[in-house]
Amino acid sequence: MLEARLKARVGAFDLDLAFEIPDGETLVLVGESGSGKSTVLRLLAGLRRPDLGRIALSNQVWFDSATGIDLPPQARQVGWVPQDYALLPHLDVAENVAFGLKARGVPARAVRPRTRETL
Repeated sequence: MLEARLKARVGAFDLDLAFEIPDGETLVLVGESGSGKSTVLRLLAGLRRPDLGRIALSNQVWFDSATGIDLPPQARQVGWVPQDYALLPHLDVAENVAFGLKARGVPARAVRPRTRETL
């Protein structure tokens, strides 16, 4: 289960939300531009720090302002693809897909087949 209670101030915008997503369920964030959808995703991924709150996945706490827990993005095992299509504009599509595998130390002989399978 993904559990989140988050408060964050972004400029003049105050985000205050709470949700629980049971295993196997899907959450869809829908709203107007500027309503906080991308901010929520950044908070969950660890790319932005909430002012207050708690984020836990399957009882592993990723963030808890009360106890000072704040796992870095690379320890959260979550991916986020922003709306900008040019993730690493100097790389082609396959190189962008392979980048994460290489960064995690996957052996080179395994990167190409996994990239090909993904694409």
